[in-house]
Parts: sequence; C-alpha cells; structure tokens
Amino acid sequence: MARLPDKPDLDWKDDGTPVSRVFDDVYFSLSDGLEETRSVFLKPCGLPERWNDRKSFTVAELGFGSGLNFLGLLDLWLNSDRQLDAWLHFVSVEKFLMSAEDAAKVVGRWNGIRAEDLISRWPVRTRGLQRIVFEEFNVTLTLYVGDVREWLISHDFKADAWFLDGFAPAKNDSMWAESVFESIASHSAEGCRIGTYTVAGAVRRGIAAAGFEVSKAEGFGRKRERLEAVWRGSTRTSSEPDIYLTSVRPDRPANVTVIGAGIAGASVARSFAARGVPVRVVDQADGPACGASGNPMALIMPRLDAGDTPQARFLVQSYLFALSFYQVLAPDGIKPVDVDQIAQSENELKRFGKLVVDPPLDESWLSGEVSSDQAVLTHRNAGLIYPKAIVTSLLDHPLISMEYEKSISDINASIERSDKETLFVIAAGQSSKQILSDMRLPLSGKMGQVEFGTISESGNLSAQASGTYAFRDGSDILFGATFEDISDDHTPDVSSAARAENLEGLRKLGPDWVDKLNPETLLSRASVRSTTPDRFPVMGPAFSVSEVSEVLAPIRTGARVIESVPSNPNLFVVTGLGSRGFTFAPLLAETLVSLALDAPSPLARSELELIAPVRFLIRAMRRGQA
Repeated sequence: MARLPDKPDLDWKDDGTPVSRVFDDVYFSLSDGLEETRSVFLKPCGLPERWNDRKSFTVAELGFGSGLNFLGLLDLWLNSDRQLDAWLHFVSVEKFLMSAEDAAKVVGRWNGIRAEDLISRWPVRTRGLQRIVFEEFNVTLTLYVGDVREWLISHDFKADAWFLDGFAPAKNDSMWAESVFESIASHSAEGCRIGTYTVAGAVRRGIAAAGFEVSKAEGFGRKRERLEAVWRGSTRTSSEPDIYLTSVRPDRPANVTVIGAGIAGASVARSFAARGVPVRVVDQADGPACGASGNPMALIMPRLDAGDTPQARFLVQSYLFALSFYQVLAPDGIKPVDVDQIAQSENELKRFGKLVVDPPLDESWLSGEVSSDQAVLTHRNAGLIYPKAIVTSLLDHPLISMEYEKSISDINASIERSDKETLFVIAAGQSSKQILSDMRLPLSGKMGQVEFGTISESGNLSAQASGTYAFRDGSDILFGATFEDISDDHTPDVSSAARAENLEGLRKLGPDWVDKLNPETLLSRASVRSTTPDRFPVMGPAFSVSEVSEVLAPIRTGARVIESVPSNPNLFVVTGLGSRGFTFAPLLAETLVSLALDAPSPLARSELELIAPVRFLIRAMRRGQA
C-alpha cells in the first residue's frame, strides 16, 4: 500500500455540490448541506443543550469530507451559551482527504460559518492522526486520515455524540460494517447519542445490536426518514492491564507546576493555560530558554523513515504539529524555509531513494533527486526559528507565572509537599533523571556546540543539512552542531576543536558560505541535550522501578501481566527530546494535556507506547537484563 493516502475522485454538480466518482454518491444533501448538518446531526444529538454544563464535550464522526459538519458544529458552539472555560473536541476519519482548494470551493458557499479558519489550517495529506487546535475557539479537531476500522482499533477516546456520515451503506459498506458499530459502542460515553441520515435495515440492526436504543425520525430534504440512537449500555473499559501506562489519567488538576522553562516546559505550560488551568513554571536558571533551548536560531525539519510504522508516523505528526503550533502562537519566532538534505551515507542514500518513490508527504512538502551515488531531499515549508522568541511568546500568558533560580532540593521539597489538586510535570532535560531518581531513566547527555555570526553579503533565507546543518537569514548564519558525550557532573563549554568540526561541516555543505564568513563575528554556544537509547522522547507518568518490576515480573518468562501497574498519576515527565526538542515538544505537551483533562489523545495507542517512560524497563525485562 502506498504511504500517501488516495485523493478523492470528484465530480461537481452545477450548484457546486461535490460527488464521489468512487462511490457514486454526493457528499451531502442537494437541498442544503448545512441545514442537513443541523437537522440530521446537531439536533438529534441534543446540541447545544447537552454541553451546557460540561467542561469538555467530544463529538465523533465517520466521514470528514469537506469539513461541513465540523463547521456547522463550530458555528453552533460559538453561538451557544457554553461555559467560557469549556472545550469542544471533534474527532473524525477520512480515507480520501480533499485538498484545501476543493474544500474551500465546497464550504465557501455558506457565509458566516468560519470556513476560512478551517481552510487556513486544513489537514495535510499524510496517513495517521493530525491534531489541529483552535485555541481562540476552545476547540480541537483530531482527524485520522486512513481506514475507519484501523482508526477505531488504534485510537482511544469516548464520544458524547456520533455523526455517522459516510457515503450510502449500499455503496460504502465497509464504513457501515457490524465491527464498526461495535467499535462505536466501545468509544461511546454514558448517554452518547447518534445521528445519521440513513434508515437502512442493516444500519438500524447493527446500531441496536451494539447496545443503542434506535428510533426513526422525520428525514431531511428528499429523505423521508433518518435514524437517532442513544447509548444505553455501560462505558466499556479494557480488561487487559495497561503495562505501558498510556491510559493513566491524573485527577483533573486545579493547577499545574512545570519544572523547566525550556521549550518542553513552555509548551506544556502554554497548552494547559490555553485550557484555563493556572500554571507555575519553575527553573534552576535565571530566565527562560537558558539551556538547550537557548540557541539564537534553530531549524525544524523532519526525520523521515522509509516504512509506515508508529515511529514514522510520530515523526511526521510531531513535525506538522510543531510548525502549526509556532505559526499560531509565536508567529514572530518562525519563518518558512526550504531545506535541502543531502544523504551522508550508503544507508541514507537507500532510505532517501525509498522516500522519493513512496513518500509520506506530497510534493508540496517533499521532493527529491536520487542517483546511484547522491541523493537530496528538499523539505518544503520547514521552519527556521528563533528559540528565545518562541519560548518567551509561549510563556506570555496571564495564567502562567514564573519562578527562577530554584535548586534541585527546592524542587524536590515542592513535589513532596504537593497535594492531589496539583499536577507536577518534570520537563527539566537531563536534570529530570536526578529529580525522578526512582524511575532510573536511561537518559544520556550529549553536548552540542553551534557557531553563529555573519557573512559578508546578505542573501535569501536558505538551509542545508547532512548530519550537520547550516542556515542563513539575511547576513546572519548559524551552523553545527556537534554531538559529544558529556557526563552529568560536567558543565558544557565551548572548544576550538568543536568549532573546527563545525567549520568542516559548513565547508562540505556550503563552501561559498565559508568564504564569505566574517571570522571576527563568529561566536560559539554549547549546551546539553538529553537523549534516550532509541532517540525517541519520554512522556508519561512517574513510577518506581522497584514497585513496577514486581508487577511486570511475568514479562521475563513471556507470561501475561495480571495486576495493574502502579504509577504516580499526579507526577509526569517530559524529557529526552535530544536534538529535536522544538519538533517534539508541542505534540508531547498536547498529548499530556489531553490525558490530564480526559480528552481524546492526538496519538494512537502504539505511538503512546513509543514514548512511554516505562518502555525501557519492559524491553530490558524481555531481554532478561532487568
């Protein structure tokens, strides 16, 4: 299967209504698509009344299409007497994602429904989950691009309402299969309601068999009848122990204390503050972004894998979410840039070749040239960022307070005195290992030195990478970085050897830049990046290795774990971001906030396991090393 999702094969009626050639069906009623949304989905699901007294409300949908149902729901949300601190979550699935241009052509027919707000942040054509946050509306959109059954078995959430809006059951039977109805039931919260336009017998029987009370109601437009349903069963939970602790959800915090004022801590703080939760940020330094997040410039570009794996999807999702996150919340701190990435080894040459043939992103994001001895990938719309400006912007929120120059002992004492109303998040880079010593996190420090200065003539924004990287903005240039082991008791310091290594890297990437470099302006900066053995970050609840090892003991013999794995639900960690801190941090923060506030996760279960702190202990036990 190709990694890029299929495009919809569209035809258009005279009035602009889209028709799928694949399914020979219209996307919505010819009478009025928006009124159909209101009559067939919003009203039958009891909206807006059902969210009036809720802190959070989740609507799920089968068939995102042009986004018209989302926009109709958003319009109702913005015009209802909702609580100012409430949040609306919309989760949906779409196998054939429209282009932004086609979607704009469709939804632009209706005035006053915030169509431009959706089109300007339209999902990217890539497989898997994408989270889009509309902070200004207290709304999140989580779209899964792919097969409906794959989505429902891989993503955990509970919906308060379902819009069943796939193409007609007779033409798209896979979306209306019995297994889909069973999965809908397992993803339904108490009192969940369903609205759909069809009254097909198989649909009616399937919904009823899954545990819903089904009734017919007056249809819309040319349809005489439609279906409504109410979930009468109990909320279903898995009987299998959660050995990766991916479903640990803290008590909804009254406030949050974040340890660390780098990009990880700032992203967590801003994401909680956006949801109305007061945040206190504490750091050992005398200001924000003093460690690895403090370089004068940095580059956000993806690390693309050749296969369609949880690792590959996580890398793409993190990259796309980070770009959107900064463009919305810190627009002065990011500039779009195309990055030419040159293969630096035989293995990388082969990987680039596979990516060009079977890319995870379309040509608006990725292109490449490959020969027998050279390969170059061009990442379009990557980001050149100004870290200090970004971190400062994220922390500039009325619900965020700052405390600096706090010692490790002060931090530990604060955690010990905490109550259940406070969620602590340790986002302190390599110091996280010292603060959370019982977890025995396998973090190692890597010192990275960069060089920055000016060149003799101003030029266009440009960037290149090949192991090392170099980029320029006007006459400003930054290049590096080294990647050296450093022990926890050593302080990072610049060296002439590291500068020589960086200059050699620049010479390979851009010989003309070396010739135009003004040596007297050149400055060096060194910092420590916290890394993990598998180069993926850590995000999840704290635990004690000694306590967890007892429960996980059956793993050593391949037996099934029976007991629940103990953890501290009011103490989380976000660390090990390595050299991709600005790429990973926003999505990790969004994931943590979703867990804490009992909202749909932006990551699939396998992706949550990929970043779970306990993964290292589980792997060691399976290998007989723990």
